[in-house]
Amino acid sequence: MSTVFSHIIQKRFSQFNEDVATDALAYVLETSDAARNGMTKLLRGIVPDLPALRFKTQQTEGSIRPDMWGFAESDVHVFVENKFWAGLTDNQPISYLKQLATYSQPTVLLVIAPDTREQMLWRELSRRLVDAGISFSARDAVPGIVRSVTTQLGPVLALTSWTTVLSLLEHATVGDVGARGDLVQLRALCDAADIDAFAPFSLAELSDQRTPAFVLQLSGIVQTAVDLANIENVLDIKRLNPQASWDRIGRYVRVGGDRGPGAWFGVHFGLWKSHGGTPLWLVFQDTDFGRARDVWRLIEPWAANNNVLAVLVNGSAAIAIDIPASEDKAGVVRHLVKDLTTIASALSELQSSDGTQSPPE
Repeated sequence: MSTVFSHIIQKRFSQFNEDVATDALAYVLETSDAARNGMTKLLRGIVPDLPALRFKTQQTEGSIRPDMWGFAESDVHVFVENKFWAGLTDNQPISYLKQLATYSQPTVLLVIAPDTREQMLWRELSRRLVDAGISFSARDAVPGIVRSVTTQLGPVLALTSWTTVLSLLEHATVGDVGARGDLVQLRALCDAADIDAFAPFSLAELSDQRTPAFVLQLSGIVQTAVDLANIENVLDIKRLNPQASWDRIGRYVRVGGDRGPGAWFGVHFGLWKSHGGTPLWLVFQDTDFGRARDVWRLIEPWAANNNVLAVLVNGSAAIAIDIPASEDKAGVVRHLVKDLTTIASALSELQSSDGTQSPPE
């Protein structure tokens, strides 16, 4: 349901959706005891011995600036980070968890995100914990919480959705007409912030030359990685052509040599938008060329064991190829070829006696 509030935000301030939603949520929690009790109930589902909390927005501590803080008197116990479609910052979640670890325990970092982004976001949060050398253990399932872990630092990291939070607060404020009205406005904003909703272009977006430069740089990385992988016999491109359409830019390859299963490799805008994380994907179609069913039989358990995102899309098996951050071009290319080599090894038993199947037109 659209409201005048959501209409104005999407028309004029859509780039600030997360900030506006944070301020709106904080306002509801500040002005409604029932809503605040509902939020505390959700958090106590994660950590039962949390004290009663009050919430403030956009407080700064050193280099970090979590969206919301949960205080008991002067003690900090909770950071809440609200997400729609923006990526994680360099500080998230590691710097936030380290800061929470300096406070009196228990503490919680709660991340709120759209339902459709939950799994990809949790994968990225988990990967960052692993990369930082922070061990963690899974906690028991909690109603309304997608995932939660106890970190070796002490704080709990948990993920939930806007749908869950708003439903819980609406239930808690059933007798508070003012808060219910405010929550209707906030839900409308969350619905309007859906990634598929059309937001009017700004002049800054249309004239920003960094956007085409970024896409061209990605395309160049794909070409260089394919060339090196071809030299090292990780990929084979004989008689296979580049292929682009409205939603992807890349080329056809064979994985593991000239008799390996065929795939498309490149920048896939549709999968990038749907799953986040990375623009680069390796896609095996359900054809004699792609052999998606055979590929999926081998790649699904391998991906699960190696924290790699792999999905089935309309019968095709798609594997996310992560791009390392803060690396020079040579480092990025070598990382991509290493990942492609690992995938080729996982699919090594699919070497065909007849490597002549052609990709789709």
